[in-house]
Amino acid sequence: MYVRSEPRQGERQILGEIDTWIKLDFSVRFNAAGTWQLLVKSGTDQDSLLRQGRGIVIYQEGVPTPVFSGQIDAFERYWTVDQHTGPGSVFVGGKCDNDLVSGFLAFPGISGAGTGQTAVLPLAEQYRGQDTRPAGGPLGQAIWAECDMAFGARALPDRRIEGLDVGPNTPIGAAVTETLRFDPLGTLFEKWLKDKRIGYRLAWSHDTKKIELHLYECRDRSGEVRFSPDLGNLRQYEWQLKAPAVTRAIVACQGEGHDRYLYQQVDTEGETQWSIRREQLIDRRDIPLRTGPDGKPELIVKKTSDGTEDLGTGPDGKEWTPQLAAAKATLATAAKAVAEAEEKVRAATTDQEKAAAATALSQAKSKESAAQLAVTAAIPAAKTAAFTHYVKAVEDAAAQVLKQGEKSGHFQIYPIDTEQCKFGRDYFVGDIVTVVADGEERQDIVKEVGVSVEDGGRVQSVTPKIGDQGTGEPLNLYKTVWEMKEKLRRLESRM
Repeated sequence: MYVRSEPRQGERQILGEIDTWIKLDFSVRFNAAGTWQLLVKSGTDQDSLLRQGRGIVIYQEGVPTPVFSGQIDAFERYWTVDQHTGPGSVFVGGKCDNDLVSGFLAFPGISGAGTGQTAVLPLAEQYRGQDTRPAGGPLGQAIWAECDMAFGARALPDRRIEGLDVGPNTPIGAAVTETLRFDPLGTLFEKWLKDKRIGYRLAWSHDTKKIELHLYECRDRSGEVRFSPDLGNLRQYEWQLKAPAVTRAIVACQGEGHDRYLYQQVDTEGETQWSIRREQLIDRRDIPLRTGPDGKPELIVKKTSDGTEDLGTGPDGKEWTPQLAAAKATLATAAKAVAEAEEKVRAATTDQEKAAAATALSQAKSKESAAQLAVTAAIPAAKTAAFTHYVKAVEDAAAQVLKQGEKSGHFQIYPIDTEQCKFGRDYFVGDIVTVVADGEERQDIVKEVGVSVEDGGRVQSVTPKIGDQGTGEPLNLYKTVWEMKEKLRRLESRM
């Protein structure tokens, strides 16, 4: 473990080695910021190296490139009468260099859009640019471009990070499209890369003495790197099945008594597998549907004083169809013209003025009548649109409740490092590996690796987290776990 300097003349040099400590914990994460924390004795040479603005670089034995690098951003000194007879201890910690992207926003105002000279406008001149700007392209290219404009070569001088190289454009991965307006880059990249096999990593390089941006496609190591009880590198696995909390979602809409419309969705598979029925009522009186004479849903429509059907507005606050919106706008204009014509009739004094005003009023009323007919003609299509929307709202409400109470299956694994299969040497975060449990093979990405080293390296534990398992937030893998259970049941019956 080494301490690197603050940026000086574009480089971050190594200042010294930390070869003695009480405890070191760090985590390397795929497409996210890992963390580190080091406990050393106060007043030692190691303590004197660890200062604000500096960073750390961690190597794994037998691996030529760092497995971790990051900034120092936290200190905590403490002393207790029970533990210390000398000056005490100090915790030093921070995040890995991936965290750098979290400190930047995607400025929307740029100059030279669509050219090779695209540049970000200064904050005081953002008003000269667009309120939002489009972004996209292959995943690697999109990430590289945002990093380059935020803190790389094309960044504003006061935003550029000294001692960092974003490298060349790397057009890998599927295409993304986005509209940006001061989006946090960390959150943006997380969204773009969700469930993708493309990775980014910011890490210090011994060759350039800079932090470098690496964009890469996940390596498929599933044939070479395997975790299983037989190989001794799988400490624990567990799977769990739970019956659904709700199997029948009943949505109750508007209407009273027999007229109240009821809709039901059923988790037939869950009821069959678990031999249970669990109903839940969802009160949705805000949905204007009732039971019609044929037993099917129909739209509840109010009428205005002139007998016109009032459908209200859609979820966006606008009319249900563009045709109805246009017809109502025309009717409003015609009604205004009638009011103005009536005012002129009242104001007329001569026979000639009265005749002209009466003619104008008649014409205005004719246009108003035509506009009213157009509104009436546009209502059926709007009713259909409203009805379709509310029927879907009912179905979605039922589906949401079934989803929240659905049957669940959790599969968690706890791999460990061994001499035959070591983190850094044989695999890294972002690699695709194989896990074997209960005779089932599963390939997934190494999302995180936690490392703990005590007493200057004498005690070490390395714990990879594969996929979303073992993270405390396991996926709902009901289908996978149910199939595992069924295979075991059939195997046991044959035996």
